[in-house]
Amino acid sequence: MNVLAYEFSAAQRRVLDRYIRFLGALPMTFNAIPLVCERRRKEGHQLAVLARDSRLNNAPFNQRYLQEFWARTEASRLLGAGYIGDLEVFTRESLDIAGKTSRHEPVSQVDFRLFSLSRSASWKLFPAQNVAGLIHELALRFYVLSAEIRRLKHTVVEVHDESFGLKSVFVSAMDHRSCLCHTTPTVAQGLFGDPLTTPVWDLAYASTDPAIRAAEYKADVVALFSGFVSVSTQMGLFIEGLYQRLDGLCNQLLQAMNAVKLSELNFKLAAITENANECMAMLNHLEVWLRK
Repeated sequence: MNVLAYEFSAAQRRVLDRYIRFLGALPMTFNAIPLVCERRRKEGHQLAVLARDSRLNNAPFNQRYLQEFWARTEASRLLGAGYIGDLEVFTRESLDIAGKTSRHEPVSQVDFRLFSLSRSASWKLFPAQNVAGLIHELALRFYVLSAEIRRLKHTVVEVHDESFGLKSVFVSAMDHRSCLCHTTPTVAQGLFGDPLTTPVWDLAYASTDPAIRAAEYKADVVALFSGFVSVSTQMGLFIEGLYQRLDGLCNQLLQAMNAVKLSELNFKLAAITENANECMAMLNHLEVWLRK
């Protein structure tokens, strides 16, 4: 695997972590907006109301998806490690059988019970009755892994796509009037006008002035959205690449079922095992970066 082509940095991890925290703080920030508008009303201004946008509804779910992403990746890694272990044992045993008989031995005449996999305690469909059936079982196991990886990608794509709508809602809300009779203070400035409504955010502000803080807060969050789009795009491409490799591996296994002689089977198994190890290297790389 070309690691440089998939390298994830510590800076990207910080962007991911900050976006997760932002999603968690967002409901509290938006719940404070009516308090800002009501405070202005009590000061004699015309009440402004910010309509609720349904695009906010998924923020808590997206936060949880991202928080759980490492655990799901780790579960996939462990699943993959087990399946690759099965493949490596099968490959080694096939080589041993060829050494004890002949590399020209027809696969159809090899006793499938010589393989450890024949004694598996569980099967994806039904117990194998020949060597081709064992190879089919291996393919089914890797199909299960590829399905898990595909679900990981769908999570990334969903959160990535919804970030655009969320950014629009956030910017619009921060720029909204805090009363109907004046253009300022904006909602963002009003939020920073009282400690009770000040957004919880990890930013070292340059001033105590609410207008300056509001501008810095908004600019930082907008930049965070851009950073998250970049990170999630790379994650999506990486996971798609992993999924495509696994899909190819499954097809390789299905083709190996048609091997006529042990020499042909072992040649194909060597290539399949190499591909499987590439997949595992990619999955390990992602899991290490996500690890908490």
